[in-house]
Amino acid sequence: MAGMIRIAVIDNDKLVPAGLRALLADTTDITLVHTATTVAGYLAAQAAGPDVVLLDLQLEDGTHPDANVIALRATGAAVLVISVHGDRRHVRATIRAGASGYLIKDDDADKLIDAIRTVHTGHLALTTELMTLINDDPPELSPQELQVLYLYGTGSTLAATARRLGIAIPTVRSYLDRIRAKWAATDEPVQDIRALIHEYPLPDPPA
Repeated sequence: MAGMIRIAVIDNDKLVPAGLRALLADTTDITLVHTATTVAGYLAAQAAGPDVVLLDLQLEDGTHPDANVIALRATGAAVLVISVHGDRRHVRATIRAGASGYLIKDDDADKLIDAIRTVHTGHLALTTELMTLINDDPPELSPQELQVLYLYGTGSTLAATARRLGIAIPTVRSYLDRIRAKWAATDEPVQDIRALIHEYPLPDPPA
């Protein structure tokens, strides 16, 4: 049917597709054409060109959400992430990876339908609350902390970072600990501190 939005869903919970089909029964412009429990399974099936893919944030196969978004975007589909997690770190990371929207699983049905239509038109689908989260500035770092983060985050070892900045290795560790503490204070504990370099502008080169 002309103008029909074709969607796929990738979710561990096999009840989700059934619930989605029931939800879509009252719509005339959205149809569910494919379901899968992993991104690899979805790609292997060579699903016939869905316009929008609904992606569960944390799949049981342990794949990284960012990598899943990137792989799906490469097929040309818009990606709408659905999750029980609505924290700043997950929202920012998936949107930065190319997702067109993010919904919490307990959002009402109307929000889901609206989000599917929104991302299909090429726009970003985020609630006001989530938009506020991703627009919040990251914790402020001192110039020294930024230097350490940049060097260490771009692949330098602790020793190499210390040599480049003319400080001791324990001092480098202290700066990294301060950075982790600042992020933990925002309810975003850091798993991989190197990933934080994307949150800040490049610092001036060390003197």
